[in-house]
Amino acid sequence: MNQKATRFEEEAGIVIALDPRFPIEDVKMIGARLNESQALVPGFNPPTAGITSLEALLYARHVERTTIVVLPDRNVVSRMARAARDGVTHPVDGPTQIAIDLMALSQAMNFDVEPSIAFHELAHHEGNAIANAELRWFHAANHGQAEAWIQLALGRTNQLPKIELGSPNNLDLAAPLHRWRCNYAVALRVAALELGAQTPLERAAMLLNWMVSDFIVAGPAAIFAAMFLSPRASRAGMLKQLKSPDRTRAIAGVRNAAWDITHLSDFVRRVKSTDYPDKRFILATADRALAQLGKILFTNAENLDEFEEQLAMNIEPWWENDATMVAKLVSDAIAAADKRCPPEAPAGIDDYVGHWIAAGEHEVTSWPPR
Repeated sequence: MNQKATRFEEEAGIVIALDPRFPIEDVKMIGARLNESQALVPGFNPPTAGITSLEALLYARHVERTTIVVLPDRNVVSRMARAARDGVTHPVDGPTQIAIDLMALSQAMNFDVEPSIAFHELAHHEGNAIANAELRWFHAANHGQAEAWIQLALGRTNQLPKIELGSPNNLDLAAPLHRWRCNYAVALRVAALELGAQTPLERAAMLLNWMVSDFIVAGPAAIFAAMFLSPRASRAGMLKQLKSPDRTRAIAGVRNAAWDITHLSDFVRRVKSTDYPDKRFILATADRALAQLGKILFTNAENLDEFEEQLAMNIEPWWENDATMVAKLVSDAIAAADKRCPPEAPAGIDDYVGHWIAAGEHEVTSWPPR
């Protein structure tokens, strides 16, 4: 939305004058609802006023000259595209409300919405044709109609004005992502350990020792495992159908978990590899567990000791008295990985990640042991 903001700097502060047509109260209402939803995870220290505070967003854009990039997961993106194509029926479900609120706020405040991982995930499940068709609708939806999205989000209409679709896409979105394959190998290892007879603490130690000795130590995957393998975590949806009699359903659940980890790892990669003053990233998800994990990944720790201390506090609800031990396991694994050379594939194995994927799939599909 064209805000036509003018900045006046004085000794006492800064004043930003908006176009009189800018729907201030509507945008504030939508921002407050998104903030309450807990669906947005900032890859930076959020302002005291809140991540979606209109004043904070205006300051970031017009004073700090910062671009905000939103990284929505597949469920959020699919609901955005579906709302553009089919409209909605009010009242809408929670995830759909998050999706249309987010698109309304993104267009009103000129956020960039980057859903690339989401469409790779969709293509992985449904194929290139469906993913490319939905991507086409998403691009059409994400194009200069902030007022229409605001009206839809606030229940004043059930349908966007007619949307002109762009040219068809023919992208190979189903091509395997290396990052996803690595996360899939870890998720398979987590699943195999969960199916074993060890205690939760023993499983966590075994996973992290394997990461150090034979694979990679990836923070998002380690945090996911720390939550899932814990005795008290709310794990619904994290690894679906793990003990299903149909072992193909168990594998499908592990693949979905690997996509969740990939959303987190892509989020972390972008935050760490981009100059903070220029861009700030926000992960958007209606998945409570994924949002919770995303928040844990970003701390104010200046060194590994501080990280370990903060991690122990964050995972205490899952691990109780063992939280300190698990945090130390994670911290020690990160320290060891920084000092050791990357593991090498055994002789005769060209695809090391594929080797671990095959081993993990065998363990998961072979359960229960006969």
